[in-house]
Amino acid sequence: MNQWHNELAAVLPLDGIWEFSLAGQSGTIQTPGVWEAQGYARRVDGPAVYQRRVIVPADWQGQRVQLQFDAVSYYAEVEVNGVPVGSHTGLWTPFAFDVADVIRPGETNDIRLTVYKPGDRFPMRESLAGFLPDVAIPFGGIWQRARLVVFPGAAISDVWVLSDAETGTVSVRAAFHGSAGMQARVRILSPDGSEVVQHVTHADSLDVTLAVSNIQFWQPDHPYRYTAEITLVDGVQVRARLQRQFGFRSLSNQGEQLLFNDVPVSLRGVLNWGWYPDILCPAPDEATIRDEFRRVRELGYNLVKLCLYVPSPLYFEIADEEGMFLWLELPMWLPQVTPRLRAQAPIEYADILAAVHHHPSLVLYSLGCELGEGVDDELLSRLNTIARDGTRGALLCDNSGSGEAYGGLAFDFADFNDYHFYADLHYFNPLVDHFHRDWRPPRPWIFGEFCDADDYRDLDEIAAAYGGSLPWWLTERNPIHPISILAYPEQKQRMAALDLGFDGQALQRISRQQSFVVRKTILEKVRARSGMGGYVVTGIRNTPLATSSMFDDLERLKYAPDAFREFNADAVLVLEQGRARIWKHGGDRPAPVDRLNHPANTPVSFRVVLSHAGEDLPGGDLYWRLLAADGQTVQAGQTHVPGPLPGGAPRQIASVELITPTVDAPVEYTLLVELNDVRNHWPLWVYPAVAVWADGLALYDPAGCLGGLDDLRDAARDITRQPDFATLHCRVLITGAFTPDVGEWVRRGGRALVLQTGPGTLPVAPKPFWREAIKLLYDHPALAGFPHRGYADLQFYHLATDSALDTDRLADQWPDITAVTPIIRRLDARLFTVMDYLVEAQLGTGKLLLSTLRLAGGAGDQVIGLKFSPAGRWLLAHLLKYLEG
Repeated sequence: MNQWHNELAAVLPLDGIWEFSLAGQSGTIQTPGVWEAQGYARRVDGPAVYQRRVIVPADWQGQRVQLQFDAVSYYAEVEVNGVPVGSHTGLWTPFAFDVADVIRPGETNDIRLTVYKPGDRFPMRESLAGFLPDVAIPFGGIWQRARLVVFPGAAISDVWVLSDAETGTVSVRAAFHGSAGMQARVRILSPDGSEVVQHVTHADSLDVTLAVSNIQFWQPDHPYRYTAEITLVDGVQVRARLQRQFGFRSLSNQGEQLLFNDVPVSLRGVLNWGWYPDILCPAPDEATIRDEFRRVRELGYNLVKLCLYVPSPLYFEIADEEGMFLWLELPMWLPQVTPRLRAQAPIEYADILAAVHHHPSLVLYSLGCELGEGVDDELLSRLNTIARDGTRGALLCDNSGSGEAYGGLAFDFADFNDYHFYADLHYFNPLVDHFHRDWRPPRPWIFGEFCDADDYRDLDEIAAAYGGSLPWWLTERNPIHPISILAYPEQKQRMAALDLGFDGQALQRISRQQSFVVRKTILEKVRARSGMGGYVVTGIRNTPLATSSMFDDLERLKYAPDAFREFNADAVLVLEQGRARIWKHGGDRPAPVDRLNHPANTPVSFRVVLSHAGEDLPGGDLYWRLLAADGQTVQAGQTHVPGPLPGGAPRQIASVELITPTVDAPVEYTLLVELNDVRNHWPLWVYPAVAVWADGLALYDPAGCLGGLDDLRDAARDITRQPDFATLHCRVLITGAFTPDVGEWVRRGGRALVLQTGPGTLPVAPKPFWREAIKLLYDHPALAGFPHRGYADLQFYHLATDSALDTDRLADQWPDITAVTPIIRRLDARLFTVMDYLVEAQLGTGKLLLSTLRLAGGAGDQVIGLKFSPAGRWLLAHLLKYLEG
C-alpha cells in the first residue's frame, strides 16, 4: 500500500543497527545502507534477513499504524511478530504496510525482512535495475529510511501537486483516511510564506485546480518555491497536515529552439550513474550533494542527468533549493521484456512519478536508454502515457539515444531529438549531418549522453589515499564485462609489463590534457549549430566502468574551471571559417579546411560566432589577439559588435583577418577573442612552407592508397606499374605496401616510409584515435620540430587515423626487423595494451619509418589531400628528411 502522511503523527525511526544474516553468515548491519561490501567475488543475491526489535509506545494501542520504507532493493517480504504483513517489488519506490492488527503496543515487537536483490531469482534485466549493475554491482538492502508511524486521527496519501506555468494554475489531488466529517483545506503559500489562494471542501478526497496570480518562476538563479499545504480540520482542531513544495517553471520549445520560462536556454548536463563508492548506492548525504552541485557549476554545467536510477528524495530537494536542473532517466536498460516486466514496469513508473513529479528541478524525463528491438510500441506507449499524465512543464523522451540508432522503433514518443554520439572528433559533424533531416517536424536536439574521453588513473596515488591498497572495485572483475573489453582489474599487472617511459602521474596528466581537447572540440561543434538545445557529457566521476569524467577517484576536478567554462557556459564564442569546394573526378565535392593549422605568411579569415542562451546580451567591443608562447601580442584587432545580442541560434558577430607570421620552424600561437566578459582561445599552429619536395624520391603504391599525396606524386618517381627493386636507386621510397620486394630492398640498405592507414601488408588493428586511447609522443629526431606540448592536440585533427600498428606482430612477418623504436604510441585506456602510429625500425642495413597516420586526411570531415593539410605536409617532409639523413 502507499504511505500515509501526517506531519502531526508520531514517528518511531527504524534507522540504525539491524541484525543481519546472509549466506550462512550472521551479524549486524547499519541502515540505511546496502550489503555490497563483499565485492564481486563474494556477491550473494539473497535471501538476506534483516531483523529489528523495537518497543512500541503503549499509547499506540487502538490507533492506525503503518510500517513505512522509502526504498528497499529489490524484493522484500515483511513480517511483524511472526505474522506476514506483505511484500514489495522494486528498487526505487516507497511503500508501507498496515500493521495495526499485529503490532503490540507497550511491548517489544519483532520486525523481520527477507530481501533479495536483482540476480538469480529476479533476473537483473527484467527487474528495472538500471545501469548501476553495469557500473559496479546491483546493490541490495534497506537503502533508504524506514519507520513506524501512528495516525491517531486522520491521514493523507496519494498526493499530487502539478503546477502549470503557462496557465498559472496548480492542480492538487489527495486521498484522505479517517476524515469523516472533517473539513479539508488547501492553501498555496508563496515563496515568502504568505497565502496566495485557499480552497475548502468536505469531500473524502481532493481534486482541485487553483489559479495563482503574479507568479514567481522557479529558475536557476532564483529558485522560487511555493508550498501546497493540505490540512484536515475537525471543528477548530487540525487533525492532519501535509506540506509539499513545488515551483512554476516550463521547459518547452518553439520549433527547434529550446525555451525555459519562454527564454532561450542551453542545458549543459553531466551524466551521473549514481556511483558513490563510499556507500555503493545513490543516497548521498547533504554535504556530498551540495559539493557535487557546486563543483559541476564551477565547470559551467547547469544540469545533472540521473542516468537509469532514482536517487533518494534529498537529492531532488537540494536541486530544487539550489536551482540545479535535473534529467530523470527511468531505469530501463537492455531490458528482457518478459510478461513480468510488462506488468511491473507500469507499476514502478507510476510509483516513481508519484514520488518525484512535484520537483521543479526535474525538467527532462526519459523512459529508458538505448532501447533496441525487444521494446515494442505497446510497452513504450503505455509508459509514455503514465509519464505525460504525471508531469507538467517538462519535456519527455521515450528512448534516450533513439530507437533508430539502436535497432528499436522507427518512430518515437519524444519531444526532442536525443542521440548518444560517442565519436572520434572528425566523425562528429558527419554523424550530426547524417541524422539531421529537414523533412522532420522541427524540434530541439539534446544529446542524452556523449562526448566521452577516457583518461588514466594513477593506481599508486589511489592506493596511497586508501591506506596502501586499492579498493575492491578496482581489483575485482565485474562479471558483466569481459576482460577483453574492460581490463581495469588488471591495469596494475598489465602496466607493469609495459616499458613506456612514463610514470603514472605523467600518464594521468597527459591523458587529462588530451581529454580536455576532446571535450572542448565537441562542445564547440555543438554550440556552433542551430537547434542544439543542450547536451549531457559523460560523466560526473570515475567509476569501476570508466574514467571518462569530471571528478577523479579522489573526487578532485580534472579540469581548470575557468578554462572549461570558456566553452561550457550560457554565452560561448566559437571560431569558425567559411566553406570551400573542389572539382574532382568530374564533379563538385566538399573541401574541408584545416581551421587551426596554417602555412606561414598566409592570409587567414575566421568567423567569430556567438552562441548564447538566456536574456539579451549588450553589445560591445570585440578584441582579438594572436599571442606568442611568451604571451607577447603578435597581431591584434578590434571591432564593435552592436547590441542587444538576443539569445537563441548562434550567429556570426565578427571576423578576424590575420596573416600568419613568417617562421623558420613550426610554432604554436594562441588566438584569444574577448567580448565583454565572454572569452575563448584556441591554439594556432604555423608551419614553414614546403615549397618543393626533395629529389630522389620514389613512390610505390600497388594498392592505390596514397592518392591523397597530391603534388608529391608529381615530384617522386612512380614505380608502381614497373617495379624493379633489384635496380632501384632512390634516396627514399614512399610506399603504401610493405611487400617482400620492398623488404628485401630495404634489407640491402634502402630507406622507406611505409604509410598504411587501413588493412594491408603491415599488421594493424582498427582503433579509434581520440576515444579510449592516450597518445604518447616520444623524443625522437623524426618528430623533432613538430609542434606539441607532450600530448596530442588539434594539430593531429587531420592526421587522426582509424588504424594502429600492432608492433608486437611485426616480428611474426619480419623476424629480422630490429631496433623498433616508438615515436607516437597508442596506450589503450581500457585494455592497457600498446600499439603505434609511428615507429622507426631497422631491417638489414636499411631503415624504415612505419606509420598509420593519415597525413593527407580523408576521413570524416578531415581535409582531402596533402596540399590542404599543413601539419601533414610538414610532418611528411620532416619524416623524409630524417630518412634521407
